[in-house]
Amino acid sequence: MTYIFLFVCILVLGGVVALFVFRNRKKQDLYPLLVMKDELERETLSDDLKKVKALEIAGKAEKLYAQWESEWYEIQSIDIEELDRDLYSAETYIDKFNFKRADEVIMNSGELIANIKDRIAGIRREIKELTEVEPRNRELYEEIVVEYKELNRELLAKRHQYGAAAEQFEQNIKEIAPQLDDFKLLTSTGKYIEAQDKINTVKGLIDNLKERMEVLPDLLKEIEKTCPAQIQSLRLKVEEMEKKGFKLTHLEISSKIESIVWQLSDAREKVKSGDIDLIENILDGIYDVIDEVSNDLKKELDYKKYIEENYREITNKLELQDKLNEALYNNIQEIKNRYQIYQKDEEMVANYYDELSDLLDVKHDIDVYINNQPKLNYKDLKEKVELLGQGLEKIEEDQTNYSRYLTSLREEEGHAREKLIFINQEKEVIKRKLDNSRVPGFSDRFIVLYKDVTDSYRYALEELKKEPINIDLLKRAVAEAEESLDIYASEVNNILTDIELIEKLIRYANRYRKDNVEFHQQLTVAEQYYREYRYNKTLEIIRNSLDKVEPGAYERIRNSVKPR
Repeated sequence: MTYIFLFVCILVLGGVVALFVFRNRKKQDLYPLLVMKDELERETLSDDLKKVKALEIAGKAEKLYAQWESEWYEIQSIDIEELDRDLYSAETYIDKFNFKRADEVIMNSGELIANIKDRIAGIRREIKELTEVEPRNRELYEEIVVEYKELNRELLAKRHQYGAAAEQFEQNIKEIAPQLDDFKLLTSTGKYIEAQDKINTVKGLIDNLKERMEVLPDLLKEIEKTCPAQIQSLRLKVEEMEKKGFKLTHLEISSKIESIVWQLSDAREKVKSGDIDLIENILDGIYDVIDEVSNDLKKELDYKKYIEENYREITNKLELQDKLNEALYNNIQEIKNRYQIYQKDEEMVANYYDELSDLLDVKHDIDVYINNQPKLNYKDLKEKVELLGQGLEKIEEDQTNYSRYLTSLREEEGHAREKLIFINQEKEVIKRKLDNSRVPGFSDRFIVLYKDVTDSYRYALEELKKEPINIDLLKRAVAEAEESLDIYASEVNNILTDIELIEKLIRYANRYRKDNVEFHQQLTVAEQYYREYRYNKTLEIIRNSLDKVEPGAYERIRNSVKPR
């Protein structure tokens, strides 16, 4: 019992010691926050604000100062006070061993300190920016004054280069001086931010004016020299092409040139305003029209070149094709007694007469137009000549193909005759081969096959003798005769090969007859089938029997027999 009591006392004492140790650790965690709070209380932001106040600021700068002062007061009177209370509460919670609540307060206090530091840093950054505004303004002002004087000297020295825009530039330069005075007034009254906006605006005006004064002389050259020269060159080109027989009214060039001449006058007027962007836009529009008209004229030259290079060739082809169509028609009339010509083919050739007649009418119209018009629309002519060429190309292709077809009729007849001669001879050769073979006999199938070949040959021969010959039917009949011959030849060769194999197998198998009664009996049955012309059954029995006594012998002997 005594030991138990002592053990409990030790546990209690250990727990108490642990609590005090943990409390000391928590106080160590709290200590850095107390240090940072003291630093915030000693913060010298008030001194920075006094320096700003001493600048005698006004306007937007004064409003900024009021915002900073208000925010600094809020930080001191509210945020730091709240931080002080929270840190005191955290210390109390630690003393009461309420560590969970103490941790929450410590975390919140850390976030609050960070927020206060960020706000103070933000105010200091804005103060720094404000104090740097006036030196920067002064530096930019001095730079602008130098540029302002340079612009005045530039205008005086090169006034003639600016043409009607010189007065506008002079006015723009004069308007800068009052704005510089406004800047100085704003600066002297402490309105540094307003002065910054003003001097930046003046800088933008100076830069814009410098750019316009640099670009305008080149634009004036374009207005007074480059554009008029290009317009005049365009006019001369049009006149030259019209003298050479080009009809250009469809391009509406006159109205386009009048339009760009008017635009050029408008650009001269706009020079007075010195609006560079507007003048450049007008000139770009003028150049676009000049390029468009130039490209149209180049296309007209290409159209004429196409006519010169292709029209004579196409008309020659057209006349030739008309003669070829006449020859094709006559050729059909000559051979239609010999070969069957389909009605649709004759109609096709007749249609070519109409199509060629239409094309010849188009050619006639083109010739009349070329011979009677002093000026020619080569674009329209090119389109007509292209249509003429396309129509002629289709007829030429069809006529060429059909001429080949007519030529092929005689060739197909010749091929059919040669094939039929071969079929008639070959079927007799095969029959003699079958009749001359030393075999017991053949089934009636070979008589039927021979008759099929003979009948199909005679049918094809009848087609060949007809007048007019239908080449399509003839080719089909010859193909059927060839197929019958192939079947007949294949089966005869196969049966002769099988008979040769059977005879070799029987001669080889005789060596096993004396010693093997069962083998002798099977071979006797096979020989009986052989005499009955049942050659497939004979082969089957010999193969099965021979494989039992000598495996592989059948395959070896079969491989030694060459197919017929």
